[in-house]
Amino acid sequence: MASLPSPPFVLVDGVHNYRDIGGHGLPPSSTSSVRRSLVFRSADPNRASAAGVATLRALGLAVIYDLRSAPELAKAAPVAIDGVARVWAPVFEEQDYSPERIAVRFRQYASRGPDGFVLAYADILASAGPSYRAVLLHLAQPSPAPCLIHCTAGKDRTGVLVALLLSLAGVPDDAVADEYALTDVGLAEVKPVFVERLLENPALEGDEEGVRNMVGAKRGNMLATLRMLRHRYGGAEGYVREVCGLSAEEVERLKGNLVVDAVPVL
Repeated sequence: MASLPSPPFVLVDGVHNYRDIGGHGLPPSSTSSVRRSLVFRSADPNRASAAGVATLRALGLAVIYDLRSAPELAKAAPVAIDGVARVWAPVFEEQDYSPERIAVRFRQYASRGPDGFVLAYADILASAGPSYRAVLLHLAQPSPAPCLIHCTAGKDRTGVLVALLLSLAGVPDDAVADEYALTDVGLAEVKPVFVERLLENPALEGDEEGVRNMVGAKRGNMLATLRMLRHRYGGAEGYVREVCGLSAEEVERLKGNLVVDAVPVL
């Protein structure tokens, strides 16, 4: 696997797009940041090599939250890791929401900037209440253990949840969008495979520009999504209270767990 900037990426052999969401600064302070080594994100980790599994253990990982649907699990079943709990928390239980299926479903937006992503991510937000609630409640408990959040590529369902967490912590929109865009770096080795598969689909055949747009993670897509989140739900806190059902007390504990007095590294 190619070398990646660290932080935030962590080399886990056999796993793409693995990174720590912590380390971001929280203005106006210059000495507070998002807690590191608490929440990790990645693509499907189930092809981790023995060395990769050893790395996961060394990171202190205690829980893996799998956001994939049943059809996706049927294609790549979870692999047990001793000492690490696995929680299936599907955003769409029966609907295949892999990157390839998203691109086909929203193909009419493939070449029109962020519009298709806002539509797709609004769809995720509308359906993800129970799924995201499981992760949020884990992080709202006293002294939560380190966890990994993943879907198939670690880009869309995972990306929306990570954006919510960072926004709750107080990370500015520009930095949230920059973090999202790092997925283009983390998936660089496998994106050609996604593109090739999509171009074989009759609905997208010949539309290479549109396909590359749909498998990408442009920061503008996330900035537009954050604007939609504020317009529709009043922001991240409004969403987790309204759709995920967290209480005001749980939200405050969650924020407290996400923030630490430490100099930012990102």
